[in-house]
Amino acid sequence: MDPTKYKRNIIKSTILIGLIDIISLELSRYLLQIPPSLWYYLIAMIVILIQQVSSFLLIDYIWKKKERPKKEYQINDYLTLKLEHKATTIYVEGKPFLQCKFLLLNIPFDKVRDFDDIDSIDEAAEMLNHDLEFQNKIKTKIPTETEFWAHCSNLQVWAEYNYNPRLLHSNLAYPLLKAITDAGDPIAKEVFKQETRLRFESFNFSTQQYLLENGYLNYFNKEERKELFKLILDVNIWINCGYNYLDANKKRKALESFLHARNINPINLDALLGIAQVYVRIKEYDRALQIYNEILEYYPENLKALNGKDLLKSK
Repeated sequence: MDPTKYKRNIIKSTILIGLIDIISLELSRYLLQIPPSLWYYLIAMIVILIQQVSSFLLIDYIWKKKERPKKEYQINDYLTLKLEHKATTIYVEGKPFLQCKFLLLNIPFDKVRDFDDIDSIDEAAEMLNHDLEFQNKIKTKIPTETEFWAHCSNLQVWAEYNYNPRLLHSNLAYPLLKAITDAGDPIAKEVFKQETRLRFESFNFSTQQYLLENGYLNYFNKEERKELFKLILDVNIWINCGYNYLDANKKRKALESFLHARNINPINLDALLGIAQVYVRIKEYDRALQIYNEILEYYPENLKALNGKDLLKSK
């Protein structure tokens, strides 16, 4: 706030309180029927003066506390850190993203040589987690402001090196990359896509299914998605996604998932049943009947298929 305006507000507030005090004293004198005298007004002025000084100091304290600037550090157009209520909060495009509870990694000077062969922050963190002696020695609480500037330094370096995933713990880097990508940072988007691709290439069942179901592949174009789909070798990933989409009444996505599963295994029973269920829900009964006939051809002994066909005929 402008200092002149600040002083003006203090003076106005103090005068207003003074006028209220005078009116209150006169009203009290009138109600108590106290006759006016020199001593009365002298004591009244002393009381008012004390109240005015107290009011001025109180208002000054309140205004200063209200206008006290928060520590803030802007990394770039998308990323800002603020020290609020003794905690560091990461903001993405002006919106709170995450409150940092502690430093993800703080390597002491006497341990630096132990990390010469470490390729990433994740590896360093894993090494520290296994070092029980080191963990037991972490007793000293880092001052709030020191921790704030440490967070600022970590994220500044991370951003300056084009969001290099090796420089920030993956627990923070990956979701933060997604948020900055959503905010419109083209550099972050390329790194985020690269990290998503690496996770897909891990061929981990749960990871691939999670990325698929939660829309992480929507950041890729059609051709890029086709290439990623080739990495899904487990038919159950597509089947699980399909039924989850079906439960959420996302019929188109469910059908796409079941068809992908069928591409991997053309006669997979769960995939065929899923396709048939979608066709029934979207009222394409001829296609559903065709799929049920295929099921009966491949699995004539399957009662679920027979029940499904009977159900279809009754509609």
